[in-house]
Amino acid sequence: MNNHYDTFGKTYTTTRAADPRIVQRLVDLLELTAPAQLLDIGAGTGNYSFALAELGFQIDAVEPSQIMRNQAKNHSNLRWHATTAESMNFEDNSFNGVVMTLCIHHFANWQFALQEASRVSSGGPIVIFAFNIEHKADFWLFDYFPQFLKIDQDFAPTMEELERYVQESLQAQIEFFSFPLPKDLIDHFVSADWANPEVYLQEKFRKGISSFTCLHPDNLKRGLKQLEKEINNGDWREKYGSILENETYDCGYVFIRIRK
Repeated sequence: MNNHYDTFGKTYTTTRAADPRIVQRLVDLLELTAPAQLLDIGAGTGNYSFALAELGFQIDAVEPSQIMRNQAKNHSNLRWHATTAESMNFEDNSFNGVVMTLCIHHFANWQFALQEASRVSSGGPIVIFAFNIEHKADFWLFDYFPQFLKIDQDFAPTMEELERYVQESLQAQIEFFSFPLPKDLIDHFVSADWANPEVYLQEKFRKGISSFTCLHPDNLKRGLKQLEKEINNGDWREKYGSILENETYDCGYVFIRIRK
């Protein structure tokens, strides 16, 4: 896994938290009951690990970044492992299920990470919360930071690539479930504040979003300047304000379930 969170992740928990609707969707798709043994791969600061532990699940959390692990809250049902998705040394069939939340684009080798997840989980269920990089929604943030599209394409697999690998290499079934984003998410990932453009002007929020850290400083400065100008002069509301009438917005986020 990419360890760049050791560089920018020091204040990650300031703006990132486990949203209860995402937690509930993970639980629903796992179709497991506590105290099932779950592996959380790419757990970050453990927001979702902790939330699942609170529900009674026994959680092993995999996270290579010490900066991220240091921000985790302790829980009697939660154990941490300083390793990567590709170098786990758990025995075969050690877990009843696996979760991955907004991390597959950080894997050095997503195919091998999925292979390892399948190996340790008896073939599934593996539930992934991810972003469909080919989603065609005209999300306004990309107008200010078009480089985000290239960043996604460089690091994240397409849904077609995922489906082909799971079916052909893992010999497993794969399902996709769209997740339109509520306007009041408390986990402020890159598209979470689609109804609150002012949030992106705040450095503390940008520090919790890996896509912003991948931008060239000139592109970041240019995009922020344009966004701030259009918020202040009313152009943003004139161009995009109609989406504020929605309670949810489909930005291409999806839950993926893999099982044999």
